[in-house]
Amino acid sequence: MPRVIIIVASIVLASTTGAHDYKYALGLRGAMATLTGGEPDSAKFTFRAGYGAGFSYRFKDRWLLDLDLSAYKLYNDTTAGSSFRLGGDHADATSAWKATRIGVLANRFLFCPDNALNMSFGFGGGLMIWKYIDPVNESALKVQGARNETVDFSATEIFVTAAAGVEARLSRHLLMKWELRTDYLTTAGAEFGSGVNSARPRWLVGSSVGLSFSFGQVDSRQRWMSEESWESTAAQELKPVTVTSDSDRPQGVVGVHPNNRQEVVADRWGQVADSDGDGVRDSRDDCPDTDHRARGKVDIFGCPVDSDFDGISDYLDRCPFSPIGAQVDTSGCPLDSDADGVPDGLDDCPNTLYGVEVDRYGCIDLSILSKPLVLHIDYAPGSFEVDPANRETIKELARILRFIPDIKLEINGYTDNIGKPRANKLLSEKRARRVRDYLVVQNIAEDRIKVFGRGESSFVVSNQTAEGRAKNRRVEITFYR
Repeated sequence: MPRVIIIVASIVLASTTGAHDYKYALGLRGAMATLTGGEPDSAKFTFRAGYGAGFSYRFKDRWLLDLDLSAYKLYNDTTAGSSFRLGGDHADATSAWKATRIGVLANRFLFCPDNALNMSFGFGGGLMIWKYIDPVNESALKVQGARNETVDFSATEIFVTAAAGVEARLSRHLLMKWELRTDYLTTAGAEFGSGVNSARPRWLVGSSVGLSFSFGQVDSRQRWMSEESWESTAAQELKPVTVTSDSDRPQGVVGVHPNNRQEVVADRWGQVADSDGDGVRDSRDDCPDTDHRARGKVDIFGCPVDSDFDGISDYLDRCPFSPIGAQVDTSGCPLDSDADGVPDGLDDCPNTLYGVEVDRYGCIDLSILSKPLVLHIDYAPGSFEVDPANRETIKELARILRFIPDIKLEINGYTDNIGKPRANKLLSEKRARRVRDYLVVQNIAEDRIKVFGRGESSFVVSNQTAEGRAKNRRVEITFYR
């Protein structure tokens, strides 16, 4: 083991510091996996080793297609405490699950593909060719089929899969990847009785570590629509006139553009030079020293694109599609000082109260005051005190009213029809006054508020039930200017 560590460390130290693009990769991997799910205590497949090989094809900068062929042999160990135990005693195994996995996985890298260390996640599926066997003589076990016949407990079944991993580049062509993966057996292709399918475990969960050899370097030049026209006249554009071996610059061919006599520099293979690798040749590049991180995010003049015109180039912009005109922070994300959902720069009311509904201009949405606020207060019989829940509602209303001083209020108290009309009218007025008093305590001027006791009138529902009477005992607040 120490020798292995020394060898791996030597490879890492000898590797190049920068990452290199690749198009294809071939690799081997080792895995630990278990089969789980199904009816409780129906099976306990402990973690066992598996192995496999894979081929990868990178069809876009951050997208990789993985083809995988793996083999597993897991034992159902009845003495294990759970499926998440390493190993297991073959002698205690009641059955074994032997499988060949053929899978396809589309992986998405989270970071720039030039990074030496990257993370990915992916989704896919494939075929699982499996059978349950006797662990002693390896004969196939029998179960009930879909038509009540006796069949081998085996199938070629479709599965879906999800995975997440970390990829590290050890050298120019050597990659190491650690991956967590889970497969779900869908029952498509497994024709058994319903009881068999519901009882058997259908989740293959595991982790793998693999080494891959990468090859097929990706062309670092980004292709633009206008490049087609450049290439169509490439033979006429470059007219070699001299070859230089000046030690101050790399050896190359100097050409002359036939139209504007502009000097065009080519590399030693005769290809148009592109010093910053942004896909725009040096003779047409207005930004010849573009950061390599901007590759694929430059305009036809070779300058970094800023899609939302916020002053932060897309390759540095964590929010590249911010609303145009919004003020942004140093990472390019919109600022929202009052946290109302409308960015600064587009907010006509940048100091709106926190938590208050606003319109699309960032100002308080006065439509909430266009209809009466109804307080169904849980009054005790004959009481006029406001309960705690409605006190919080009144506090929130007071926050808005303090912010909009020209709004006035009319508070109307109502009762049910239990009791004498005159007594109910006085009680409803006391209840309305109590709400007014609570608003005054919250610094709302008393001269902005009118109070009325309406008594047993304007019922909203019938008084025949206790629930109906509770709804009729209420305070309504209407707003006006």
